[in-house]
Amino acid sequence: MERLTLPVGQTDFRAIRENGSYYIDKTDNISQIVREGAVSILFTRPRRFGKTTFQSMLSAFFDIRENSRDTFDGLEVMNDSETVENWMNRYPVIFLTFKDIDGLNFGSAVSKLRTQLLELFQSYAFLLDGEMLDGDEKIFRRMLDGSASVDEMSQSLRLLARLLYRHYGRRVIILLDEYDVPLDKAERNGYYKEMLDIVRTMFLSVLKDCPYTEKGILTGCLRISKESLFTGLNNLMVYSVTGKEYASAFGFTEDEVLKLLHDVGLEDKADIMRKWYDGYSIGGINIYTPWDVISYVRKLQTDKDAKPENYWVNSSGNEAIRRLIDMTDAEVGDDYSALIEGRTIWKKINETLTYSNLYSSPDNIWSLFLMTGYLTLAGEYDANEENELRLPNEELRRLFAASVDEWFSAKIMKSSRKELYDALWAGDTQALSEIISQYLFDTISYYDYREDYYHAFLAGLLSGAGYIVKSNRETGTGRADIIVLDKSNRRAAVFEIKRSLSKESMPGEAEKALQQSGSRKYGKDLDGYRTVLFYGAAFFEKDVLIKASL
Repeated sequence: MERLTLPVGQTDFRAIRENGSYYIDKTDNISQIVREGAVSILFTRPRRFGKTTFQSMLSAFFDIRENSRDTFDGLEVMNDSETVENWMNRYPVIFLTFKDIDGLNFGSAVSKLRTQLLELFQSYAFLLDGEMLDGDEKIFRRMLDGSASVDEMSQSLRLLARLLYRHYGRRVIILLDEYDVPLDKAERNGYYKEMLDIVRTMFLSVLKDCPYTEKGILTGCLRISKESLFTGLNNLMVYSVTGKEYASAFGFTEDEVLKLLHDVGLEDKADIMRKWYDGYSIGGINIYTPWDVISYVRKLQTDKDAKPENYWVNSSGNEAIRRLIDMTDAEVGDDYSALIEGRTIWKKINETLTYSNLYSSPDNIWSLFLMTGYLTLAGEYDANEENELRLPNEELRRLFAASVDEWFSAKIMKSSRKELYDALWAGDTQALSEIISQYLFDTISYYDYREDYYHAFLAGLLSGAGYIVKSNRETGTGRADIIVLDKSNRRAAVFEIKRSLSKESMPGEAEKALQQSGSRKYGKDLDGYRTVLFYGAAFFEKDVLIKASL
């Protein structure tokens, strides 16, 4: 196996190339961008799809301060002599990333934005040595020392663009990375309007009818509606996960992943890589999550038998899933279950959301899931009709399932379950059946109601209330499904679980479970417990029937 240097945690294109890290060539997109008629372009893709690396690639190619021929040597764009001659290192560049602009309040977020702008202006501090500042010098110096007002910060990009245009005599290329992150964080923490005001002014100052801007290129997860952010910006071209143009610009294609696996000598891992990290359909092309592929290949280089991991959990907030589950109604629950079980759902997609209404309805959240990579298209996109959606891969399927389990655990931990345990210790099987059925009805089921699902459900329901709950504990001559121990009152309850194939068969299955407890002598080793209750539970879909031997 050849060991490759992989850019894990490295997003800067220059550093990747200079360090000799493995790079999957996306430079052919530069030629397409420079031939775009639109002045402003927005690319929307999920997080960890290579947007920052893409923007830093553009910066390295266009920046007039650099000589990037060695950096791009051997890459596809160098075969386009016209683009190289007319665009390579020929334009001043403003490259600003917003991915770290967050905070629990507006002041904290503004402080982080101020730091980013300070670093940007410091990279152009040499403008102070020229004669082009005029009345802008005081504001420029305040940007450099971090004392600029919020109003001055909101106009800072236009100020810098104007000064660069004067200095170089060429219009500026504006690169804004993860443009929507500040709005996402602001919506979560209650200062959306304040952040929207400053971000809108900042963007429009250089993207709307700005005489100093050659091109503006933005990347983000969502296409924020023009009414909320890009008011009057009529020349914005948007390329999202629903379109065909630039389909392979972000993420890895099947051929790119297979070549990586070949280069590292891991061709035998193609199937497991496909199952776990492939599955995104963008423009009719299968796309892999690049962060996951690189992370797993890096792990395989150390341990060829390493199991795949859920890297998504560590790289992206999953609050959207919890919000959807929290507003669960019957339809949402059925859709959620269908996805985990590998089926598809049909939803109308709204591509122009605003962060202020993202979570106002399940329909908006399904749209959010598609744009942010939790879901993908299962067919051709139709803007006017409902679209077929699915989970892309095993990684996301497990994330959705785990989110349900976490939500259910959190929900039951908040409840005392006094009625449940009163019925349990009293041997009241009718009340037990009704109470557990209600909990089952209120949660999201998946795995087609398999017996192991019911086992996990009941164990979770009985846990965390001050009793010892043991699952599949060796006892007697077999394995009791669940044992509940009340040491302070020296009593125990033993459950055997069966899955019924029909409502009519539930009484028989409950009796069979109860007889199994007796025939296998469950609970015989529970010495010291004065009372041992035996329960047989038969589950069918969202109902349970319990019988007891007291």
